[in-house]
Amino acid sequence: MMRSTTAALLGSLALTSAAQGSSSTGSNGASSGVRSSKLAFAKGAALRLPRHYSSSAAPRRRSARRDTVVATLDLKPAFSVYATLPVMSKGQLAVGEEEVVLDASKGAPYPGVDAFDMVKEDLTPFTESIRELVDTQHPVLSMAAKHFFERRHGKRFRPTIVCMMSRAVSEVPYEVLKNSLQYKRQGELGTITEMIHVASLIHDDVLDEAETRRGGLAVHKLYSNKVAVLAGDYLLARASVLLARLNNVEVVEIMATALDSLVQGEIMQLQSAPEDLLDMNHYLKKSYYKTASLICSACKSAALLAGHDFGSRTAIAAEEYGYHMGLAFQIIDDILDVTAAADVLGKPAMADMSLGLATAPLLYAAEEVPALRPLIKRRFKQPGDKEAAFAHVLSTDALARSRGLAQWHAQRAVDAALRLPPSTARQALVNICHTVLARKH
Repeated sequence: MMRSTTAALLGSLALTSAAQGSSSTGSNGASSGVRSSKLAFAKGAALRLPRHYSSSAAPRRRSARRDTVVATLDLKPAFSVYATLPVMSKGQLAVGEEEVVLDASKGAPYPGVDAFDMVKEDLTPFTESIRELVDTQHPVLSMAAKHFFERRHGKRFRPTIVCMMSRAVSEVPYEVLKNSLQYKRQGELGTITEMIHVASLIHDDVLDEAETRRGGLAVHKLYSNKVAVLAGDYLLARASVLLARLNNVEVVEIMATALDSLVQGEIMQLQSAPEDLLDMNHYLKKSYYKTASLICSACKSAALLAGHDFGSRTAIAAEEYGYHMGLAFQIIDDILDVTAAADVLGKPAMADMSLGLATAPLLYAAEEVPALRPLIKRRFKQPGDKEAAFAHVLSTDALARSRGLAQWHAQRAVDAALRLPPSTARQALVNICHTVLARKH
């Protein structure tokens, strides 16, 4: 059901974008830095190719009246573009640029710069906006859809990143930016990102038969599986409408691809072959699809809404930041699943193993303890498997190696952020990476 629902939404987004593509001029309407090329998703639609499009990838279709060219963005998954495992080379910094080395055991690199405090004012109307967006004539569905936003919204991690990235890629001071249409649309992008994320959580909990989420009962436990699935579908539908209203076809395509990635990640998790469960690259690819892809796409979309070209240095730096930071976040989350108590984490400890999932700590431990491999391949289904696997992890340096992998990704995210223009917002993005590494829940 999740696959077909999201596929339908992607089709809806494409058709909406085709209708709007002819009038879309970017987020701020400026003629110099914003793309003005007309794009269309509809079959046979005529368009002109911007500089950053690949004409060789654009097939030609002959009609009785004229030739038409159909083109799309060269949307390669970030997983196939950026490194997933540590390599010797570092991210490129600008000449004369500062270098920041993360250390989770010490304080944040920029003391006093707190991204979450900086965006409090910007996110104040967030809950009210969500309440209006997901209001329906069906009280139960409305309550289910609003559940996470009103009761256990956490730190609003993703909207905070979108806001900070929006400021970091801006060419005008924040005092000017905050009252602009551009920043309004970027704020809406943050809302869209959180709605997609929450919808994926609701659907995942149904598929995983999870009991809890964020320290409370999962939505399907409060209501029913049917209500939970409909609530998730409804959030995705509302997010697609809001996304189309951004009037930026490139952003629509990028965020629609992120939706597709979420589904691919869930399919990978459910249908992985036993041998794949032992493959670190397979684990990281699934982590990209399920977690990093949405953050990565939102960061790049924020740059595009600021008027930067798809292939520009700024847009690429924003994308790379979101990619590496998203993977660091997921790896730390997987470490905490092994080490944190349920009352701190908000979900049962070793929940991943209960779902048959092998994460970084288990994969590193399996490299040293061959006896762990058959447990992973059978998804810890036999009595005592989880306890034995847990003991093997603690008997090796698997947790330290996993933290090292998260540290490497977080550092690469910092290196990407430092390619953006110097600003307090850039410092906040760097500190977010420190927060990810140092978090305990």
